[in-house]
Amino acid sequence: MTAGTATRAAESNSINSVSSNKANAATVTAQRDTAFAVPANWQHKTGRTTSMIESFYHAFSGIRQGLKEQRNLRIHFTLSALVVCLGVFLHVDAPSWLALVLCIGLVIGAELLNTAIEHVVDLTAGGEYHLAAKKAKDTAAAAVLVVALAASAVGAIVFLPRLCAYFGV
Repeated sequence: MTAGTATRAAESNSINSVSSNKANAATVTAQRDTAFAVPANWQHKTGRTTSMIESFYHAFSGIRQGLKEQRNLRIHFTLSALVVCLGVFLHVDAPSWLALVLCIGLVIGAELLNTAIEHVVDLTAGGEYHLAAKKAKDTAAAAVLVVALAASAVGAIVFLPRLCAYFGV
């Protein structure tokens, strides 16, 4: 094998490697784009959104995506609806409503943040197992648990006396 042949072979391998990397990058981009589908008329932008309406669109899109993908978020939304119905049924006073609404917002918000953290960790881990990724996900889930337990305590403080009075206990 001559020096020229060896050089051409090395260049060919280098070109094949670059085109293979580009193909892999295109595949990853396509997978990412289908995982977080956007409307067909959406123009990809970088930087800030141009209107308040777009900001709300993205926020509600995040809630919709979370409800589609996250069972725990659906559970929290269902329990929140039950809490609101129970509050209406038991004629909860304004300060108690304030506590309940704040707790509902904190639990739903914590669950959405947990979902966002999970997505970012999955993206950076690249589908491989990493102990640090596990710790990050577990810690985010623990934060949701703490908020949910605190909200449960508030719910017990608000509802138990009213339920006892309603049932005559």
